Amino acid sequence: MIELMVVMAIIGVMAATTMAINVSGNLAKGRDGKRKADLAAIQSALEIYRSDLGAYPAGTGSLSPTYITTVPKDPKTGQAYTYTPAGTVYSLCADLERVAGANDYCVTNP
Repeated sequence: MIELMVVMAIIGVMAATTMAINVSGNLAKGRDGKRKADLAAIQSALEIYRSDLGAYPAGTGSLSPTYITTVPKDPKTGQAYTYTPAGTVYSLCADLERVAGANDYCVTNP
């Protein structure tokens, strides 16, 4: 009887560990999806800004509230996404959790 209880306890610990790993991986995947959606929203606001004013802004702060209600920030750190304007082009980047490296997901003007 004691052996059966020990086996059940071991199985319970293994199941709990597996579930915890899956949940944290899914949370990271969800935050990465949010980052990509945020960059798409900022990109749309940048294009509307350029259409109205003929150039891209020096920073994303000037997009709010006219072109986007609030400029989204990283869902985990709360920091702004990396925006690099260069005349008629720009780069808008985010660090994804499930991919190693800095600024590993970027969008540029079409």
